[in-house]
Amino acid sequence: MENDNAGSNGKKRPNPSVSRFYWLAGFIVAAIAVYSGVWYYLAGQLESRSRILLSDLQNRNIVADCRDMDVRGYPFRLGIFCSSVAAEDPASDTVVSTGGFRSAAQVYKPNHIVSELDGPVTVESGLGVLADLDWNVLRSSTVFNLSGLDRASLESTALKAALTIDDNPNPIRIEAESSELHAQQNNADLNTFLRLNVAQLVYVGVLNALPSFDLQADVTLADRAWLLSGNNGQQNPLYDLSASLNNLNADLDNGAGLSIDGPFSIDESGNLSGKFNLEIRGMKAWQEFITTNFPDQADSIQNMSGILATIGGGQDNLSLPVDITDGTVRIGIIQVGKIPPL
Repeated sequence: MENDNAGSNGKKRPNPSVSRFYWLAGFIVAAIAVYSGVWYYLAGQLESRSRILLSDLQNRNIVADCRDMDVRGYPFRLGIFCSSVAAEDPASDTVVSTGGFRSAAQVYKPNHIVSELDGPVTVESGLGVLADLDWNVLRSSTVFNLSGLDRASLESTALKAALTIDDNPNPIRIEAESSELHAQQNNADLNTFLRLNVAQLVYVGVLNALPSFDLQADVTLADRAWLLSGNNGQQNPLYDLSASLNNLNADLDNGAGLSIDGPFSIDESGNLSGKFNLEIRGMKAWQEFITTNFPDQADSIQNMSGILATIGGGQDNLSLPVDITDGTVRIGIIQVGKIPPL
């Protein structure tokens, strides 16, 4: 009885469960406080580095502005938000203006950045080129490594673009229900891929009745991985180039189609050389399409179609070797023209 009284009259023993709860709660609060501090520190660094980048561009005489710049995404993301973006390069007399810009990267994977850009976008060049672009959605994904940009992707829906050259009243217009553009370093090489789905090309006075088409292009550029990671000082990356056209495929909704692949090169003067395999599908559909758009050349088109039909044994599909030497194009043994230096 004495021990019971002593226990009942003495101080209460602490409950271990309650102690653990308070320790856990304190740890969580401390962890949130530390994480928040780290996030806001990184946010400050991101905004500071972005402003330094804009300042560096100004030092190179490129005026760039990310209006109403703000860093958002707490707690799990970090990203730059701008109400609009504009840039001007006085050296080339080029001005670019866009709509709002948003980017985001996971805190645990900051080298992978996804972003969105609002249209419209206008590009004015002193060379007499004006480009107007718009879309419903334009998203990009970029992944960086220690040497710079490792791979990038760009996807859009309801793309509309108009290119006007030298105040020509009839701009070149292209539309596509969706588009994709991908570029990735492959050791020293650069792999690129382009896709247009349900695209339409119009150039009034030249191409007035082009059917809608699907297009895919897969190209590998040798020793051009630096185009993503940074300029190596080469003035024109298209010169002194070896490359491979892995596949270029176009399918028109009138039944015509073509595929071409093969290695090619561009010398220091911009002359193109290459050996390609060309497959033409729907010869009759091609003849009707070309004749509709170039009625003045109907006789020449019919003669060429007859020659190709003879080579192909009268089949509607035809495979031919295409040889280009310093810009001179030959299909089989027939010289069809010359491509000027790039």
